[in-house]
Amino acid sequence: MAAHEALISVIMPVYNAEKYLAQALDSLLAQDDSNFEVICVDDGSVDTSKIILAAYARQDSRLRVIHVKNGGQARARQIGIDHANGSFITFMDSDDLVHPQWLSTMAEGMQTPRVDMTVVNYYNYIGGTKIKARSFHAPVFTIEGDDKYRYWLEDHDLRGYLWNKMFRADLFKEPVPVANFNLLEDAYFIGQLLPRIDQIHFVDQPRYYYRFNATSSVHAKFQKRDLEAIHQLGAVFLTLAREKPELTSLAVRRYAALSLFVLSKMSPRQLVANWGYAQQLGMVLAQYAREFQGIISAGDANALAADKPGKASLLGKLRAWSHLLGLPTFDDLNKLTGRESDEPKKES
Repeated sequence: MAAHEALISVIMPVYNAEKYLAQALDSLLAQDDSNFEVICVDDGSVDTSKIILAAYARQDSRLRVIHVKNGGQARARQIGIDHANGSFITFMDSDDLVHPQWLSTMAEGMQTPRVDMTVVNYYNYIGGTKIKARSFHAPVFTIEGDDKYRYWLEDHDLRGYLWNKMFRADLFKEPVPVANFNLLEDAYFIGQLLPRIDQIHFVDQPRYYYRFNATSSVHAKFQKRDLEAIHQLGAVFLTLAREKPELTSLAVRRYAALSLFVLSKMSPRQLVANWGYAQQLGMVLAQYAREFQGIISAGDANALAADKPGKASLLGKLRAWSHLLGLPTFDDLNKLTGRESDEPKKES
């Protein structure tokens, strides 16, 4: 890997991560590039995470620990950014693992002139088995201009994660708006940064191990604050649709995917209570029906927007929309039928 002198800041939010935290830190501290600092933001943990962090901080001076009240992962990351000293910044989750060349591969990519962000591939880590994510369309390449928005909306090579990306620290001179939701907050963060980015460099080498966690916000039951993802992240998608007409189809598809995904996390009772979000989806699709000719008709979109909850066809209609858009199905809703919604435990 190419040598560099720039300090790298690794920001790790930590919330009740005692099960995997030591493994995560061991893999991070074993990097072949030693010129980095680790900023662990303890987000109000109530397990032994504090003890683990204190022990590692005593052993390695590169690791600093900041303790804050629980405020969510997005806020914890922002606190880490505020305390970062590096020229480059990257992020790691406290239950994942990293390849020994995670930092050096990304840092080498940052040496390319005008590159503000480098992206590497990753493994899905499930039960001790690692499976490489879908390959990029080329081994190494760089994009610029409005292609950055297209790649973000397509969610293929760029993807909506922070942990497989490295950023120039000067991108954060102006504060990045902080999401007050946990569902897909990484994608929101990246969307807010894109206007500041000149070029993005891609390296199709898996350097991160994403541990599949069934209790994460993506897989957890519906929470009221998930609706904020539709409000805030959905607004970013629809703003792009208005400002960049050539990206309208992609932007509206991402909005629809987000809305359907949040609706899919609800029980039928919750879905009926929040049916206005399904109606809103129908109105947006009707507005942009011309962009989906042959897939979605204005008549069908209007029917969804005007429908009343409680009909027998309610869940079937949403499954149909999911199928038309090529999105995840809603079969899990059948399993929830008749169950009372439980108040979820507080998550970071």
